[in-house]
Amino acid sequence: MKSTKLVRLFTVSALAVVTLSGCETWQKAVNYVRADNQNVCPDAQILANTSVIPVYDPAKGADPSNIVYTMQMTGIKTRCDYSKRDNTTDVNLRIAYKATRAPGGEAAHFKAPYYVAVTTDGNIVDKQVHWLEFDFPQSAAVVTGEEYMDSVVIKVAPQKRSFEYHVLTGFQLTQAQIEYNKKMGQYLP
Repeated sequence: MKSTKLVRLFTVSALAVVTLSGCETWQKAVNYVRADNQNVCPDAQILANTSVIPVYDPAKGADPSNIVYTMQMTGIKTRCDYSKRDNTTDVNLRIAYKATRAPGGEAAHFKAPYYVAVTTDGNIVDKQVHWLEFDFPQSAAVVTGEEYMDSVVIKVAPQKRSFEYHVLTGFQLTQAQIEYNKKMGQYLP
């Protein structure tokens, strides 16, 4: 008697699962649970050919003898949160940098433009330009620090995963700065 009830219960349960598995709602629920394992942080890289910025004295022009300081991005770390509800990834960046100048200078405040771009399939889907601000203390020739970039939100397209996107950063260079970097071999071609 007990085995008959058990067989009936099993049969009804199996029919319910088969019936529900065809439902769109059931499939959405399964996809929602699976999404946690399929969406991870996009990778983040410093683009080599824009990782160094030579900054010229604006009053003297873009000549190598007029460089006030040089700055280099030296590392990048990310943290992200994925929202299944909005299908977005919110990326936070921490960019390490090192600035150098001739020793013995006065205390000075500087800022350098940098970009954060989001790409997928070789296309830029978003690009923002920001300013990295820092100070050289009196007589200091080297300054290191980190720039925090909060909330680069990536709207993940349907049929894509967040790891199919890439976050690129570097300095926003002028043509003269690009030419100087090439001439000085600041990066590999």
